[in-house]
Amino acid sequence: MKLKFTRKTWYFFLLAAAAMSMLGGFAVLGGMDFSGLELIVFCITGIAVLFLAAQKGAPAKDKRSYMLVFVLLMLSKLAAGGWAGDLCSALVWPGLLAIEYSHGRPVQRPLQLVCISEALRLLFWLLTRYAGMSALAFWTNIMFVLLACARGWAALVLYKTQEETL
Repeated sequence: MKLKFTRKTWYFFLLAAAAMSMLGGFAVLGGMDFSGLELIVFCITGIAVLFLAAQKGAPAKDKRSYMLVFVLLMLSKLAAGGWAGDLCSALVWPGLLAIEYSHGRPVQRPLQLVCISEALRLLFWLLTRYAGMSALAFWTNIMFVLLACARGWAALVLYKTQEETL
């Protein structure tokens, strides 16, 4: 039996990563610590982006773009303790969806929602962490859940669109 990995497979990985982020976000809102899930989300997202970059027959421009998204993802963990890591992390999904949008995939609305959610979550997180506004921590968590839902919607749209073109 030969396994066949297609774009649809990697979109499913992105969908699974978004679902795990949602689970972690809801757990945080419920007062539990599921921070280990974020490492799994990081790994699954990295694998999906890396294999999208390595896909046979893809134009070199697309491969470079996906590789840049992968580098941003890696930088987000390398600079995990500072604002640079937070910024790199906030650019990963919008960058990935922008590449997909440039291919003509119908992800304009999910892309807009992910960008807005990333910007608000990053703003609340930076204000909570660096400006000492701890009262915004709850809203930061709410924005994280909204962001995870937006990522899930975007991944679902990509998955369903790929399903139609097979």
